[in-house]
Amino acid sequence: MNDDDLCISLINLFEHVFPSIVIIGGADEPYYEAPKVETKAKIFFKENYPRSLLHEIAHYCLAGQKRRELDDYGYWYTECGRTSEEQELFQLVEARPQGLEKAMCEAIGIHFSPSFDDFSGRPISEMFLKNLEVNYQEMITNPPPTARIALETLMHTDFSIFTDS
Repeated sequence: MNDDDLCISLINLFEHVFPSIVIIGGADEPYYEAPKVETKAKIFFKENYPRSLLHEIAHYCLAGQKRRELDDYGYWYTECGRTSEEQELFQLVEARPQGLEKAMCEAIGIHFSPSFDDFSGRPISEMFLKNLEVNYQEMITNPPPTARIALETLMHTDFSIFTDS
């Protein structure tokens, strides 16, 4: 299955499992738009990248109800060009969703690699990799309820039912 077909399958699956969201690919940058009166929440993911879609679903699964009522879950995002301190904070926040993303990638058999989201030339932080692994272990052994739903659904889905081919 190519990336386009996989994204379509994942969108169909997650919109069925989480009927309060709409998932939209092709965005320049990922973004979560909180629900408004009589509209569903919208999850925008980058291009047609399955990993971007899974990463954004991971954020959704880990956000509590109050955070889901805020655009981008109420988090800040500083683009590349971060100071060392900003990069450390980014890594602290990103280890958990990337741990879930890694578990979801594993569940559907696609390659995972950590996203450091830093093009400064600094090496990837060993602490970040360690935290990511700790969070991955949590996700495969004792995930939070919404993450468990997503993971179990992925593990028990035949993606060919979502495509026309």
